[in-house]
Amino acid sequence: MTPLPEQHFWLPYFIACIAIIIFILFAALVRMTHLARIRAKTLKLTNENLKNEMRERIHAEETRQQLESALLQGQKLQAMGTLAGGIAHDFNNILYAIMGFTEMAREDVEKNTLIYTNLGKIIDGAHRGQDLVARILAFSRKQHHHFDILNLKETIEAVLSLLRPTIPAGTLLHFHPVDANIMGNQTQLHQVLVNIINNAVDAMDGEGSITIQMSHVSADDPFLKQFPDAPQKKYCKMELSDTGHGMNKPTMDRIFEPFFTTKQVGKGTGLGLSIVHSIIKEHQGEIIVKSQLGQGSTFVILLPEHLR
Repeated sequence: MTPLPEQHFWLPYFIACIAIIIFILFAALVRMTHLARIRAKTLKLTNENLKNEMRERIHAEETRQQLESALLQGQKLQAMGTLAGGIAHDFNNILYAIMGFTEMAREDVEKNTLIYTNLGKIIDGAHRGQDLVARILAFSRKQHHHFDILNLKETIEAVLSLLRPTIPAGTLLHFHPVDANIMGNQTQLHQVLVNIINNAVDAMDGEGSITIQMSHVSADDPFLKQFPDAPQKKYCKMELSDTGHGMNKPTMDRIFEPFFTTKQVGKGTGLGLSIVHSIIKEHQGEIIVKSQLGQGSTFVILLPEHLR
């Protein structure tokens, strides 16, 4: 066997070094690729955490603004209720004087005369004024009505059976009930439903649909976070939705204020929804409105369930 020339003895060592270098470079490349993947996953996870944190902060800010708005609205309603109550009492005294002196004047006038008829119209107007005063007082103070255990589904069905004959033919009523018992006053709840449904009919000009959806809300439901004063208990939720013209935000901010109305003069006193708000509060419930122009309105009512 002929030995390799002396100048080629280094060749195997050179090849081995090249192989080692290639192996090291390959290992380094694999390691860098692995680190890059870990870094990418870490960055992705960090981005997701930041997005979640931003969403939570935005949600917390929106919740804070809603709570501040609800607090301001409650304070404003309380102040206006106190003012309206004081004015109503004074106005009631004036009406009693008008009615008393008018009745005395009628006694000195022959019946079937124009003066007697006109004095009767004054008395009729005073009676309407007394009815208005009674509605103002109902808003301005908490009245302690007698509460019974009521089946809310049956209460709503009773109201709908009374309203259906008076609702225009072009208005459809949809009711999706669940069984729920509450402590409440039947007459007051009738007033709540009649006010909201009649407003919905007016908002749709007699053409559209009204949907009443009932559901249960558990004590730990996140939906309750927007009501800081609401006790942690089980509620029945009523959503009364219509397909009317909807409302803008300035209107929604004032919807429960007494004497505020978007109806034409003579078609509304602006007391209906303020009384609705007062009744729901008396039932230890909550009420909010969701609406957009051209997309209808939804009144959401929470009433505590009575658990036997």
